[in-house]
Amino acid sequence: MSEQSLIDDKYIKLAIALKANELKREQLSSLTYQHVESALIGKWKYEKVDSVHDAVNDVMQLSANDVVAYLSNEAILLGAKMKINDFEDLFGGDKQ
Repeated sequence: MSEQSLIDDKYIKLAIALKANELKREQLSSLTYQHVESALIGKWKYEKVDSVHDAVNDVMQLSANDVVAYLSNEAILLGAKMKINDFEDLFGGDKQ
């Protein structure tokens, strides 16, 4: 199954929503559905899933640490692609 077909499946959407709410309630209050979904899409790019029950199992085994690690890695990769001028607001660059 492709990542997109997994994400579009109603049972997987339900599992992601349940997991996001569980993680938000028990571990990390700022976590969102989109964060959990992004982490799973990242995982499924490298680990192919053959069935819905395998995908739901991946969702239920996901931890807040897994999500934060994925999002941190994505932020690093995005930052590495940016130009130094994109960071002017952080450095207090020349404002004319």
